[in-house]
Amino acid sequence: MNVGLYLGLTLILLTTVMYAIDINLFTSTWIGMVNLLIITGFCIFAALKNKKANGGFISFKEAFTSFVVTFVVGFLLSTIYTIILLNYIDPEAKAILTENIIKTTIAMMEKFGGKTADMNKVIEEMQKTDSFGVAGQLKGFAFSVIIYSIIGLITALVVKRERPQSI
Repeated sequence: MNVGLYLGLTLILLTTVMYAIDINLFTSTWIGMVNLLIITGFCIFAALKNKKANGGFISFKEAFTSFVVTFVVGFLLSTIYTIILLNYIDPEAKAILTENIIKTTIAMMEKFGGKTADMNKVIEEMQKTDSFGVAGQLKGFAFSVIIYSIIGLITALVVKRERPQSI
């Protein structure tokens, strides 16, 4: 829980810095990769900390639970903060972010030879969807839980160290 709170505070700080510097950083690929590394690092640290606290032993379940609890606590705090920031403090920022995502998507579709009709459909759908609204943020949170659970499963396999059974 404590590591999850530190993760949440770190993500909130990073979100605030990105917002203050340039709102376009929210849709930057390299920022997404940095966030992935930071989140994964905190979660692995939590599992290793739990392992150390248990004398160097941790079951698969305990390692996985440490990872997931850290992620859920930290990312939930960050998601709540982002919801407040983009829906109540600066709702105009959502339009900028949506436009950035549309531009990136169109550029990617053009790069892969997408048809104009398909691109128009995608643009229309994206403009209808409020990805940064409360529902969109919660859907993103749920999707992230699934992705990070997979990372957590892999981490738990690597970190686990069962206590030897005495005969």
